[in-house]
Amino acid sequence: MPAPYPPLPPPDRVRSPRTGWTRAHWEALADALLAGVAPFATPGLAQYRLPGRTSWSGVVSDGLEGYARTFLLAAFRIAGAGPQADPELVERYAAGLASGTDPASGEAWPRLTDCSQQMVEAASIAIGLHETRPWIWDRLDPRIQERVVDWFSGFVGRRTWDNNWRLFQVVSEQFLASVGAPYEQADIDGGLDRIEDWYVGDGWYTDGDGRNFDHYIGWALHLYPLLWARIAGEEDGDRAKTYKERLTAFLRGHVHLFGGDGAPVHQGRSLCYRYAATVPVWMGALTGATPHPPGLTRRLASGAVRHFTERGVPDERGLLTLGWYDTFLPSTQPYSGPASPYWASKAFLGLLLPADHEVWTAREQPLPVEEADRYT
Repeated sequence: MPAPYPPLPPPDRVRSPRTGWTRAHWEALADALLAGVAPFATPGLAQYRLPGRTSWSGVVSDGLEGYARTFLLAAFRIAGAGPQADPELVERYAAGLASGTDPASGEAWPRLTDCSQQMVEAASIAIGLHETRPWIWDRLDPRIQERVVDWFSGFVGRRTWDNNWRLFQVVSEQFLASVGAPYEQADIDGGLDRIEDWYVGDGWYTDGDGRNFDHYIGWALHLYPLLWARIAGEEDGDRAKTYKERLTAFLRGHVHLFGGDGAPVHQGRSLCYRYAATVPVWMGALTGATPHPPGLTRRLASGAVRHFTERGVPDERGLLTLGWYDTFLPSTQPYSGPASPYWASKAFLGLLLPADHEVWTAREQPLPVEEADRYT
């Protein structure tokens, strides 16, 4: 088995008897992942052009993907650190924002067009900007703010694929609304209304019409509606209450999708996102919409991340690769490029919870599979 990378703090077997992991381990891994991509940034820091197979969207789109998905990780790290946020990390992503929205920079991001890959990445940037607002958005030069708004405005009235992509438009236009920029309420309402057609009960959605059940239910269809509520300030609204009830129901079964060794079930699309499968358990803790005690939440999430970290993820360069453990292209889709695996950044949502939150301080509790065989 490869030696663990990166070097991590000593395990805490008192607080975390199952995994040894604490918040400090999560922070160390986040820092290592952000350091790993840094050498592959373009001069203006607007793109991260990582080594590996290019996606069907091309090099520039892949470079934007590298920025957006690692910015999501950086945002959780910055917001979670609060006053202790790394100023260099803040400046790095603020500079990339300026270059990416400057048509004269040579690194400009592609415009948002119907059903374009840029829509996926815009949602990550919108979430990142919302969570880091005091550190990045509020400190941007007004001219850069205008350019960012102009880029996001490409979402207004546009068509997305009729699946989880509807929610990228929802959170991006809600960000526009939150900064006082023009947006289309019908786009937001239409996307949120559409997922109602896909709800099938017991906390489960199908990802678009048909029977499309995999990890996207957790890392997309339960994630973005509650992030929308967070951006909109509607955490206690009727929609959010419904989403929380469904998430609670979903988590009752979701806990059974992880083995005692921490591995998520190996099924479905985009498996290179790996421990992004822990997203709904963190969202449950963040919103209070969970049936699980805090020690079980952390045991599940830390166990999944530890599972991959102990098996060479990230690799010796500090990079996430297109595969499950090592690079393994047969398990990927052609829409995945070298930076696609960084949707794993969603797993660090838990860093938004303060360090003294009980999900970080409670003693770990065993998973159901560690206590008895289960049949559901």
